[in-house]
Amino acid sequence: MLRFDPNLRWLFTELPMPVRYAAAAAAGFRGVEVAFPYGTPAKEIAARLDDNGLQLVQILSPFDWDGGERGLAALPGRKEAFRRSIHDAVVYAVQVGRPMIHVMPGNMTPELDRRRCMDLFIENIAWAADVAGAAGITLILEPCCRARFPQFLYHRIDEGVQVIEQVGRPNVKLCFDTFHVQMEEGAITDHLQAAWPHIGHIQIGNVPGRHEPGPGEIHFAWLFAQIEKLGWERWIGCEYMPSGHTLDSLAWGAPYGIRDPRL
Repeated sequence: MLRFDPNLRWLFTELPMPVRYAAAAAAGFRGVEVAFPYGTPAKEIAARLDDNGLQLVQILSPFDWDGGERGLAALPGRKEAFRRSIHDAVVYAVQVGRPMIHVMPGNMTPELDRRRCMDLFIENIAWAADVAGAAGITLILEPCCRARFPQFLYHRIDEGVQVIEQVGRPNVKLCFDTFHVQMEEGAITDHLQAAWPHIGHIQIGNVPGRHEPGPGEIHFAWLFAQIEKLGWERWIGCEYMPSGHTLDSLAWGAPYGIRDPRL
């Protein structure tokens, strides 16, 4: 059976962050994603996970999201800051169950040379993969659509695969996000199959609106069946904006043990 985990920056936002873990567990989830947990001591997060029978699936390496940054890994002049961020992420991850670490490249502002930035990205990811690998941790990379991140370094699944192949580290994997793929390229099943050997994580969000599975462009019942046929045994992250209350958005998850605990 497929296993799903909610991104707690997107789901259960009706509740304070510390309470979202218990709410996710009550709804039947057994894993969670938390983009930037660093403001809470790792021991406290580890205890919260243990108390609720949860696994932390993914975190991001730290950078100033609220200040407009979208990563550091491809930015000239930021190598030392990037290396500190990876060190901090790995140290934290080891204490909370070794989740995957999502590494983002940064904004490609007009003065930057994209080719130079891509070369730097590959160099930095190779270095980070060696550091993370020594701790038993996987890095994930995610192409993001132009509609959401117009200045992102890479937008298409094949670009992500090319980066991973050039890095050449077994602990660097692709995050396949249905929202970004549909917005940028369409043909989700074809892209899923083509990139399959490199995929380490899947995230779901519908189009338009990046809402839950249900009415929208993506036929998730079909997609989930294809993922099962391919033998997926890892997590699938729910990175969507609920169209209403989070609990009202979970009807799609009934076949997978996810439900509204109020019912």
